[in-house]
Amino acid sequence: AAAGFIGLTGMFIGGSVMGVRGQCFKSDAYLKKKEVQAMAEEHKKAFGCEMNDMGYPDMGNGRYSAQLEYEPWVRFNNAQRAHYNMVESAPGVIGSLLTSGLAAPKLAAGLGFGYAVGRLLYARGYTSSKGADGRVVGAISSALCSLSLYGVAMVYGVRAAFF
Repeated sequence: AAAGFIGLTGMFIGGSVMGVRGQCFKSDAYLKKKEVQAMAEEHKKAFGCEMNDMGYPDMGNGRYSAQLEYEPWVRFNNAQRAHYNMVESAPGVIGSLLTSGLAAPKLAAGLGFGYAVGRLLYARGYTSSKGADGRVVGAISSALCSLSLYGVAMVYGVRAAFF
């Protein structure tokens, strides 16, 4: 159940990026910029179709994002970072969750749920007006849970291998 909750958490955080992406790249202020209109023409000429209206393939530091005003640029990049941080940390946590769950299922499940809740707090804080400073509570809580899972996996792994 905890692994599924972690997966859903990642999907939720990723989905929230889509909302911010739409607000940024579909805004009238963005679309009316001469530079954006020139990129749209260049895109149509190069590919024979309209430019993607969600800013793809830009991930926050490309040509499309360079045309955003400062506030939407920061908001978009903070949302992207919250999602990337989840994507970066989840594989090790899920692996440790599965291996520690063989020896200590209730402990592993609790730590897995704690990690997922921490990641939600992290994303919510990162995308708040506090930006990166808002992620601290989620960062600490998810880090404590993930480090605990790593420790449990190592202890039980060593016990199984050598004792």
